[in-house]
Amino acid sequence: MVLIRSVRVVRIRMKSFGRRHRPFFRICAMDARSPRDGRAIEELGHYDPMVRNPEARTVLNASRIRYWLSVGAQPSEKVQVLLNKAGIKKPAPGEPWQLPETPAATETATETPAPTTAPDQAPAPAPTETPTTS
Repeated sequence: MVLIRSVRVVRIRMKSFGRRHRPFFRICAMDARSPRDGRAIEELGHYDPMVRNPEARTVLNASRIRYWLSVGAQPSEKVQVLLNKAGIKKPAPGEPWQLPETPAATETATETPAPTTAPDQAPAPAPTETPTTS
């Protein structure tokens, strides 16, 4: 008896929203067999092509997109263009996905917190010597 295990192919693609002459797209992780506007596994951002400011057109959750790409999700052609503009590039074959280090993360990693002691564990004060006059 041969068991066939179904493989779930996940694609990162756009779901169409909006209205006539006012397009709006959500960027989602979806099963490749589901319809364009079908149920999404996870919403990863959105794209509004009508916004005048090019930087504000695309809002992406970069850490989740990198996660889905690391587990084998394939972006559609249009989503790949948006990911390239956002600076999310595919690594070379065999190279793991890595999040870029943020300056705040490196600062907190280099700082070491001062050791804290409870009041009952505070060190006893050093005995002081009284001066003797002779």
